[in-house]
Amino acid sequence: MDNALPTKLKILLIEDEALIREGLRSLLQKETFVKEIHEAANGKEFSEKIKKGFDLVLMDFRLPDTNGIDLLAALKKEALYPKVIVLTGLEGTELLMNLLQSGVHGIVYKLDGYNEILKTIRGIIEKGSYFSPKILNIIQTNAHRWDHVPPVVLTLPERDLLKAIASGLTTKEIASILKMTDSTTETYRIRLIKKMGLHNTAGLIAYAYRNGIL
Repeated sequence: MDNALPTKLKILLIEDEALIREGLRSLLQKETFVKEIHEAANGKEFSEKIKKGFDLVLMDFRLPDTNGIDLLAALKKEALYPKVIVLTGLEGTELLMNLLQSGVHGIVYKLDGYNEILKTIRGIIEKGSYFSPKILNIIQTNAHRWDHVPPVVLTLPERDLLKAIASGLTTKEIASILKMTDSTTETYRIRLIKKMGLHNTAGLIAYAYRNGIL
């Protein structure tokens, strides 16, 4: 999985916002390390194009029909596992730790701009992986809970429950929508809070938004 990169890279850019995707492509095409760039706007297009084989994948974490964790799992099934940089506008610590555990080679916050993307790509070319001082600090601060980080990808029933909770519905209203009894709905809510290592519903909703679950 730690394959060395060639001097000219075949890149797959996965981003659902056309303006961002086109801007990144335009900037990357000027770099001497780029051989060719392909694009995907969603998980379906990713599945169609990944079979062509790539040296580097730049992916947005949040896509209309999938997320970075699921895409990383799909990439690991490929014969040649490419280097992967995740681009995200989310700053949840749990999200970052989940990405690291999934085998990502670099993470760039979108607000840090193109220069940080460039620095990360060059770092990966030279060393196989690269993380900025900001991200390294988060890793070091949270190293003690590496094996106990809660997930940022939920099952479909869990997501439906979370969306209903975040919309401010009562237990009775949620139970009616999800076709459960009131007591079962409350049991599932408590289980979800515990699964995330939280203490209350407010913390659950904040966690969900911070890590891109909602």
